[in-house]
Amino acid sequence: MTSHDHGGAGRTRFGWPRPARIAEFEALAKQPTGKSFPVMFQGQNVYVPVIRVPIDLPKYRMENGRTVSLQEEYLAKEPQVRRDLFSGDAELWDAQEAQHNLLISLASESNLKGTFEDPSVKQDQPILLDELGFVVNGNRRLSTWRDLLAKDASVYSHFRAIDVAILPHGDEREIDRLEARLQIAKDIRASYSWDSFANMMHLKQQRDGFSVAELAELYEMKASEVSAILEMRAYAVEYLRSRGKEHFWSLVSDKDFAFRRLLSSRAKINDAGAKELFKEAAFVLMDRPEEAGGRLYDAIPAIAEYLDSVREKLSSEFGRGEGAVDESIDALFGGISEDAATDVTLAATLQKPENAIRARELIVDVIESQRQLKKNEKSANFLLDCCARASSQLSAAIMHGLRPEARLDGVDAQLAELENYISEIKGYLKDHAQH
Repeated sequence: MTSHDHGGAGRTRFGWPRPARIAEFEALAKQPTGKSFPVMFQGQNVYVPVIRVPIDLPKYRMENGRTVSLQEEYLAKEPQVRRDLFSGDAELWDAQEAQHNLLISLASESNLKGTFEDPSVKQDQPILLDELGFVVNGNRRLSTWRDLLAKDASVYSHFRAIDVAILPHGDEREIDRLEARLQIAKDIRASYSWDSFANMMHLKQQRDGFSVAELAELYEMKASEVSAILEMRAYAVEYLRSRGKEHFWSLVSDKDFAFRRLLSSRAKINDAGAKELFKEAAFVLMDRPEEAGGRLYDAIPAIAEYLDSVREKLSSEFGRGEGAVDESIDALFGGISEDAATDVTLAATLQKPENAIRARELIVDVIESQRQLKKNEKSANFLLDCCARASSQLSAAIMHGLRPEARLDGVDAQLAELENYISEIKGYLKDHAQH
C-alpha cells in the first residue's frame, strides 16, 4: 500500500487529514526500513523507527517554543483572524499556513533557508513526529524544504519525500521535556530570542502546570534564573501594554539586558512609590534607547542610583502632585505614605505620551550631570588619594620592613626621591592654599 492509496480529499502541502496520516503510518509500519533514531523519551532511551513519507503529510505543531512570541504578535497585528488561530484546532488549514509563514521567517533569520538552498545539502536527520503526525522537532527545516520545493520542484525534488521518526504515545508534559532536551540545550539556547524563551516557559506554566523548580530542571537552569526570566517577561508585558502595543514582542526582543537591569535595580529599592517611579522612568528611556545618554544597559541602574535627583528634576517640571492621595493608588499600594503616593503620582505622569519627550530629556540630563560630578570629584580627590596610598605603604614598611634581615641598599636613594616629591607637593600647597 502506498501513500496514494488513501485518497487525496482535504490534503494540502501543509498536512494530510488525520485519518490519511494515521492510515499511512499503519501501512508503512508493515514495511519496516530497518532504520531507527535514538531519543530519550519518557525517562528512557528508545530507538524510534524511521519511515519515509511525502513532505506534505506532517502537520506543524502550534506549541512550538520558537514561535510563541511571533504567534501573539501575529494575532495583535491581524485583528481580522480568529483569536484561537494558534490555540484552537491545529488541523485547520489557516492555522497551518500561518504557522508555516512564521517558521519561514525564523528560518530566514537563522540562515537555515540559505543552507538548504544549496541543492547538494540534503536531509541528514529525521523530522520527529508525535503519533498523530505533528512535528515535535524539525518544524523550521520542514517549512524550509516545503518552501523551496514549492518554488522550484525540479531543483529541490529530493525534498518530495522525507525521513520521519514517530514517537510512542506520550502526554504534553513528556513532549515538553523532549523538546527541551532537543532544542534548549545550553549550546543552542542562544538561538531563541529571550522573549520567545520566556513566553515558552510561561506557556508551559499555564498550560501544563510546570513549577519554577520543574522548569529549572527541564532547561538545566537555576530556579533563580527561571524566576528572573519570568519576572522580566512580566515587566515586558507591562511595558508593551502601557504603550498600547500589547503582544508586539519584536519591540522588546533586543531589550533583554535592559529588563534584566530593571529587575536587579528595582529589587534594591525598598519604598513602593520609589519602585514605581524608577520603573516608569526606565520605561521612558526604553522608548528611545538611542537618547539614553549611552548604553541603555548602563542608564537604567543609573536612574536607581540617582533617583533622588531624578525625582527632584521631574517634580520641578511636572509638579509633585500634592493633595489627597488618589483612592485607586491607595487601594493598589495598600495605604502608602504621602511621599510614596507622590512618587506614584509622578510615575503616572511619566506614562502620559505627551510628557515622554521632556521626561526623557530631564532623566538623561540628570544622569549625565551626576556622572560628571562624580568624575570631577574623583579628579579633585586624586592628589589626596595618592598621598593616602603612599602613607599607607610607608606605614606598612615601618611595621613589617624594619627587621634585621631587611635589604637596606637602595633605601636611602628611594627616601631621597620621596623627600623630593614631598617637598614639591608642600610647595604647591603653600602656593595654592586657600586663605
